[in-house]
Amino acid sequence: MNNQIYIGMDLHKNTSSFSVKDKEGKVIDECKLPTEPSAIKGYLKRFPDSSLAVEPVSQWYFYGDLIQGLGIDVHLANPLKVKAIASARVKTDKIDAGVLCDLLRSNLLPEAYFASADARYWKEMVRYRSSLIRLRTQIKNKIHSILFRNGLRHPFTNLFGVGGRKWLESLDLAEHFAFNLKQYLGLIDAFSQLIKEADERIEKVVGDNQPAKLLTSIPGISYISALTIMAEIGTIERFASAKKLQGYAGLVPSTYASGDRVVHGRLTKQGSRWLRWTMIEIAQRQLLCKRKPGFGWYYQRIKQRRGSGAAAAATARKLLAVVWRMLKDNRPFEIVPPAPRSKTSLLRGKSGAKDAHRKNIVSH
Repeated sequence: MNNQIYIGMDLHKNTSSFSVKDKEGKVIDECKLPTEPSAIKGYLKRFPDSSLAVEPVSQWYFYGDLIQGLGIDVHLANPLKVKAIASARVKTDKIDAGVLCDLLRSNLLPEAYFASADARYWKEMVRYRSSLIRLRTQIKNKIHSILFRNGLRHPFTNLFGVGGRKWLESLDLAEHFAFNLKQYLGLIDAFSQLIKEADERIEKVVGDNQPAKLLTSIPGISYISALTIMAEIGTIERFASAKKLQGYAGLVPSTYASGDRVVHGRLTKQGSRWLRWTMIEIAQRQLLCKRKPGFGWYYQRIKQRRGSGAAAAATARKLLAVVWRMLKDNRPFEIVPPAPRSKTSLLRGKSGAKDAHRKNIVSH
């Protein structure tokens, strides 16, 4: 074990720094190389069976896989926690690489999740679709700008539906505005086709993935949101409890404790922002689930007391607890809606509400 070699890698776009030490902290080598596959591969071949720590940047997936292919044990550092542990006034790439190496060899490295190849593939699919929607929205905003500059108002709920499109195409505009409008409408059609193709690809992937397919049995969860959840979770075995998963999504309230005083504040919003955003979106759709009711009753109950923001967050937490239990037990969604509250339960107030919540077998 004393012969174990540890490597800290400070990965950047153009150059990367390395710090190589033994178990006792003796420096074996330090260098800076071009961030190129051939250069990094050639250098690290000198240290087979070693362990390497790297912080996640835009290229880490590629280089993580490349380095693992050399037989090196790759550890992904959590950048926020590393910064909290090892902040320094003097900060250079060489020092950063040394810090990562020291934390790794001391077994103090706060690690982030090294997503599997499948999870990374799913992320690329759903984020590609999301980028197409954002681009299409930008083009729609350009068209709204053309109407505004020409003093035009429209009566359509959906300007880009069948009726709205006919109206747009019938407008008598100056030549430059008419040209731009026509081109923008063509781009919207092109992006809509790309989004449709992305939806079909995602639906096929979900159809071939049993955990993701299970999630679509939850009211309000589509193929896209199911694959987004799986892409962020990776494997449910990572989370020992539903609360761990809720914390990973940043959907738990922050806690401040001093002496005997404990105060719960706003959501932590730490962890996966994509998972948090997706679960909030699903929570807000619960009131629209009529054919197969989900947690619309729960959302409405919280909304009446604390407003729509708190209702969305609380419902998202509840839904994540459902997701955790379903994936753990490998079973589809089922729920017994709460019985109408009697006058007696209304008199009991909060305690009666808690009893009603406990009867929902899926979420607890």
